[in-house]
Parts: sequence; C-alpha cells; structure tokens
Amino acid sequence: MTIQMISVLGAAFGLALVAAASAIGQGIATGKAGEGISRQPEARGPIMTALIIGISFIESLTLYALLIAIILIFVNPFK
Repeated sequence: MTIQMISVLGAAFGLALVAAASAIGQGIATGKAGEGISRQPEARGPIMTALIIGISFIESLTLYALLIAIILIFVNPFK
C-alpha cells in the first residue's frame, strides 16, 4: 500500500467517524431541547437560541473534518 492509499483510507474513516459523532451529538442536543421546551414552554426562545448555536458549533467541526479529508485526498501533504 502506498502512502496515498493510506491517506485516502484515513480520510474516509476519519470523516465517517466525525459524521457519526456529529449526528449523535445533534440528536442528543435536539432531544434535550425538546424536553426542555416541553417542560417550560415559555423558555422556548432561549432554548432554541442555545440549540441553534450549539448545533452550528457541532456542524463546524464536521466541516473542518471534511476540509482535512479533502486536503489528505487531493493535496496529499505526504509526497
């Protein structure tokens, strides 16, 4: 196996792991926000604001992992 093949496999496994962790985190956050809103409907605004900010942070980490995977696949810094 060449270093390029190992880079592609590492990028694929890393991106899959990050996407799965991101989906789990977003699911937990959405569930907890739903619980909070059902317990206190008058606090819907602040809960939704915190949820949207938290999900955007989670999604930004996923995009960083995608950027690293693209760099590993196309730029290949190990030449």
